[in-house]
Amino acid sequence: MALSAQETPQALTVLTRQQMEDHQLDTLARALDSTPGVSSSAIDRGRQRFSARGFAIDKYQVDGLSVNWSGPWAAGEALADTVLYDRVEVVRGATGLLNGAGQPSASVNLVRKRAHSHQRHTVLEAGLGSEKGARATLDHSQPLNADASVRGRFVIHQQGGETFIDREKNRQGALYGVIDADLSPATRASLGMSHQQTRKDSAMWGGLPSLFDDGQLTRWPRSMNSSADWVYWNTDNTNVFFDGLHRFNERWSLSLKANQRRFDSDAQLFYFSGNTVNRADGLGWAPWPGKFSTEGKQNTAQLQLNGQFDAWGQQHDVVVGAQYNKQRRTSRSATGTTNIAPATDFFAWDGSYAEPTWGAYSLSLDQIDTESALYASARMRVSRQLSVIAGSRLSRWKSQGVDYGKPFDRQPGSVWTPYAAVLYDFTPAHTAYASYTSIFKPQNERDVHNQLLDPIEGKNYEIGLKSSWLGGELDTQLSVFRVRQENLAQRTDAHIPGVEPAAYAYRAAKGATTQGFEVEAAGRITSHLQLGGGYSQWRGRDASGAALNTTEPRRQLKLFASYDAQRLLPGLTLGGGINWQSRIYTRTGNRATGGNIEYGQNAYALVSLMARYQFNPQFSAQLNIDNLLDKKYINQLSFNQYGYGDPRRIGLSLKYAF
Repeated sequence: MALSAQETPQALTVLTRQQMEDHQLDTLARALDSTPGVSSSAIDRGRQRFSARGFAIDKYQVDGLSVNWSGPWAAGEALADTVLYDRVEVVRGATGLLNGAGQPSASVNLVRKRAHSHQRHTVLEAGLGSEKGARATLDHSQPLNADASVRGRFVIHQQGGETFIDREKNRQGALYGVIDADLSPATRASLGMSHQQTRKDSAMWGGLPSLFDDGQLTRWPRSMNSSADWVYWNTDNTNVFFDGLHRFNERWSLSLKANQRRFDSDAQLFYFSGNTVNRADGLGWAPWPGKFSTEGKQNTAQLQLNGQFDAWGQQHDVVVGAQYNKQRRTSRSATGTTNIAPATDFFAWDGSYAEPTWGAYSLSLDQIDTESALYASARMRVSRQLSVIAGSRLSRWKSQGVDYGKPFDRQPGSVWTPYAAVLYDFTPAHTAYASYTSIFKPQNERDVHNQLLDPIEGKNYEIGLKSSWLGGELDTQLSVFRVRQENLAQRTDAHIPGVEPAAYAYRAAKGATTQGFEVEAAGRITSHLQLGGGYSQWRGRDASGAALNTTEPRRQLKLFASYDAQRLLPGLTLGGGINWQSRIYTRTGNRATGGNIEYGQNAYALVSLMARYQFNPQFSAQLNIDNLLDKKYINQLSFNQYGYGDPRRIGLSLKYAF
């Protein structure tokens, strides 16, 4: 169902290609980190997690098709470059109608670049960064026949360099090609392929120890690296996709989308096991080297019929569709068997730890997830001002396999997901809405007995107001939400017996409730000034009163403005922004006291600046400065350890279009 932003009965944010270039949002992690209502944090130096409204984001789409991206078994998805995408769409709240099982956080849709140009067009871009990094991109489009009914687009990208972490180096590459064809006046089709790879050397698997043996919290140098020199973390993602659309007439159309994704990760890692270091000699921890190999394939398809019809003096919209999604992921691991060197003084750690002799690979995970679904939705216009949206999804979901030697077979049967919303147009520029959907989410977390937790079940409510101002130049939205869930996984202080490396057990929280609000604005204030950003706030507790998901900020403010400074200097654009978030924290065992201690990051703000000069219509230069004040802050709370976010980053890029 084609809904505009104002007609969508949930909070919606769209990051355009121009915004991503202005802010230098060159990875998915940086793009989502700038999105109002979304928080981003590191699991370690190779993996990232995102959350909204207090819950992890576990639903991602590419061109509207679901992709199964897993934080713990990541294959570089969050670190991949955004150079392949035209825009990023984030719908906050539960989106089970079109996405199936998932958290009431948000759904992220990455929209690929397409070959729309009927003329030859090429963009060359090169950039340098303050951390000895460099990047280069070629983006070329052209018609492939005389009448331009068949068009092609090709993107190649490469970047690499050092980071602020000692000894850590990154290399990333991307290839993308797509052919768009107008097969007839009523039929179009697209066929394409993409490949992205990430290569990381000496990346931390885990973080930095959080405590000294006297019970005091540590504060390590920002550049400290607990990894070893022989560590590498390599990932590859390849997608082949098809997208077809046929219009029967002006009102009815049928679309078919399909995508095959192959992914693999090859990693040789070193884990600093433990949360405590002796203040006197830098010991008290244990080395844990590991090798990991993950490969997988995901096939996804969607057939959808969209239409409009007249009844009771009004025009109504309807969508009927079917989806299929199957993924197999196989992961193997190996540990050092001999020549495992003892721990050394962490104060003098420089990564020169001897590589062990590796044992044979053993199976860690072999998991097959299959979901098929039928769904239907209709927007009924009761009057010119009042609309009702009702939808239903019937899914069959199963997950089978072996997880660290323990077989599992989860087949909950058919799951029904209802959705309902009401919209009322006070004027053409102001629309109020209320929406409801149910929640169902299988979980991979395990309890202290190494048993999988029951699926999450719950309800999501949202009301809001969307407005358009200044003749449609500025859009605002206000949303208020409430979520209630059963069986939400929460980490305990106990480990699962017999699992190596050590893994925390989880409990199923009963009566988990979160509620909050979001305010957002995006658009043009004047002919020269553009503004985007928002404020979000939530709180969450379970039935016992315990706080939920304390590693996610309760409050966030994100603002960015750009000013066309033609009056100062023709061709000059200036911009600046601020990202502020409230305190985050977690708990870890304190060896000195025998109890637990909280540690985390107090509220902080990051300031960014941008300046672009357009020398002529073809050539421009841009300067970006992130974390202008060089704030030292923690953005990783995991493994009873922590890690730091990026320091001040300065980037200069040149772009030439012809």
